[in-house]
Amino acid sequence: MTDDLPSDTQALAEQVAATFVHRLFPSLRSPVFLACPDDECAAICRTAIAVAAKRKRVKTEVVDLKPDPAAQLDQVTARLRDINDRTNNAKHPWPTLLILDGFDLLEGSKHDAPTFPFRSRFQFDREHLWLFMGRDWQRLRRMFGDRRLPLYQAASNITPEPWRTSGSI
Repeated sequence: MTDDLPSDTQALAEQVAATFVHRLFPSLRSPVFLACPDDECAAICRTAIAVAAKRKRVKTEVVDLKPDPAAQLDQVTARLRDINDRTNNAKHPWPTLLILDGFDLLEGSKHDAPTFPFRSRFQFDREHLWLFMGRDWQRLRRMFGDRRLPLYQAASNITPEPWRTSGSI
């Protein structure tokens, strides 16, 4: 049974990559979230997604939020241009896939402060494609599914069914 785990994980990672890097990628820019059960699965998924994105000529950047989630998210937010900073230039840079790993660690009222400015900038961002990763599906689901929270409906769920845990928001 243990020998099947890597192939099952790889198959699910390929499924996730195909879901995210779809036929209209990168033109259709829908932010998504993905919960992986452990670091090994997360690494396999990041690799599969990066390879699929590279085939579409999209560079991937991974930001590990785990050391200090609030400070790391503030750094990402600072990199994003404000909607008022943009010109009406029709040329937009080719997007970069930004994977924010450890995003589930920002769940909870003590982390609302960094998510408010992030939401107001990221929702208008045209320079990045967004993948929010974490290990806790319930936390990610709550962050993006609770209408009282700043990231409500900011990303869709692409977590494979076997990696989801039961529970409700």
